[in-house]
Amino acid sequence: MISYKKIFRGFIWFLFLGFLVLYFSQASGYYEDLNNKKSTLTEEKIKEFEQDVKSGKEIKVENYVVNIKKDYGNKVSSFGLFTSKAFAKYFKIGMNGIFGGIDKMVND
Repeated sequence: MISYKKIFRGFIWFLFLGFLVLYFSQASGYYEDLNNKKSTLTEEKIKEFEQDVKSGKEIKVENYVVNIKKDYGNKVSSFGLFTSKAFAKYFKIGMNGIFGGIDKMVND
């Protein structure tokens, strides 16, 4: 017979693994986000630039650079990001407390 303790542990492991999946999926999107932030020139803007150079207009980079950014955010990814940031915050506090206590014991 399965005890409540085993069910509880299984549920905790399930939540922990779910957290890890969300955390690493958020972390792996970092590179894609960097690529989306890069500016690109389109053929249309290149032709516009060449025409402006020929006609002697004032050239500003902002007029020819197109920023392409896709938003992949949704409620699940936002929750995963919130959870991972909260976990990291409290993990840092806990580790600082543990090693601060060890430091006090060693140095006293």
